[in-house]
Amino acid sequence: MSTSRIYLCAVPRDIWTEPATAHGKQADIARFVSDALGCEQRIAKEVNLDNEYSRYTICCQRIEQEIAASRRLATFQTAEDFLKLVQSGRFPLFRVTDDYLAALTAADEHIGQERIGASFFPPDSLASHRAAFVRWSTEHKLAGIPGVRNRTAFLRLAENAGCGVVEILSTYHPGSAAAAPERAMMGSEEGPAAEGYIALPEFSQQVDTTETFGRKKRELAATLRRHIREALAAGEPVAFGNEAQHDVIAEVLNEVTFVPAGEQPRSFALRVVYADGSEAAPFPVFSLSRSPQAELNIAAKPLRVALMSMRHLELDPEIDFCWFRNRDVSRTRTLAETDRFCLDTTLGQLRDSLALGDLVIHMYHTGFEPAVIGFYRGVSQVLKELRDQRSSRRLIVVPFYYRGGSNYQAGTIWQ
Repeated sequence: MSTSRIYLCAVPRDIWTEPATAHGKQADIARFVSDALGCEQRIAKEVNLDNEYSRYTICCQRIEQEIAASRRLATFQTAEDFLKLVQSGRFPLFRVTDDYLAALTAADEHIGQERIGASFFPPDSLASHRAAFVRWSTEHKLAGIPGVRNRTAFLRLAENAGCGVVEILSTYHPGSAAAAPERAMMGSEEGPAAEGYIALPEFSQQVDTTETFGRKKRELAATLRRHIREALAAGEPVAFGNEAQHDVIAEVLNEVTFVPAGEQPRSFALRVVYADGSEAAPFPVFSLSRSPQAELNIAAKPLRVALMSMRHLELDPEIDFCWFRNRDVSRTRTLAETDRFCLDTTLGQLRDSLALGDLVIHMYHTGFEPAVIGFYRGVSQVLKELRDQRSSRRLIVVPFYYRGGSNYQAGTIWQ
């Protein structure tokens, strides 16, 4: 059973005062903050209470939703980490322990006193709120509770960084792997390093296989690369299905799967989450070195394959078969479960085919992100198996992307 938790999230000043079209950071809360603060003033005057409480609740929910869905949340270890995240446009995150929830129930009678009990705190009011929270916790003999201490320390970190704070009630965000804010304030080395918090190799920012794409798709590819780098650094998932199309996803995954000549594979796990909130198996990135170009010259005749049946019927005369049957892929299940089905199917078909000899696939894309990601996860896994086994078998996959009419554009080779 899923358990809801409270997270503290430090949000940089420009998010509070400007629309997303101005700051470009995927969180649009300024108008909701303004409306919610207006509601608080009218509620204090007991004006039209039923409507104001209803409107206030909606505004607070939208503030939380915008921050939670921003893909900019990141854990931290030290006060320096906290500041670097803010300077890079990220939102430092910390999960408070359940004892804070128990302490919060005692705040009901004090709501309105420097907004104790509220769920968002703009930068200009954060200092006064923190001071009031310290007084309140001391008066009620709650200051020694770990959750209360860490909330106080987090507020100070946010205040020092010029941020405001939003409290998020969430089931799906990961448990905090960061150092407690109290230790971060002291610069303590105590505690484990944040899970998945890595320094990315420099070459991860130097490859671009989408130069032949149109301007819009190049921009989407640049955004996806940035999301992947940020997610890997923070151990967070990347969401697929709402922005980048399947050809952009395939090319960017190719870029982060293979390391340049002369570099050693490192095999980091990229967490994958879909639009329905389900999380699939991680995608292995920086896990393969590219085969020399000479090894592409193998005798196997290419198999012309459509990714899924019943999606581009005009392909039927041009292909040998479909890799997935639409009716199998499109069953009622979560997108992560569909991804897993596509992975398992791909692994089985690739291994069976390679047992007979070398394999060259011309893969004609038909869309649907879980099928694309599941397929290329399987391809990367089998390629790694071949390298680990020092097998003489060769697997080559060439993606082809539809470009209108009877035109298809070849993508970057997986080999």
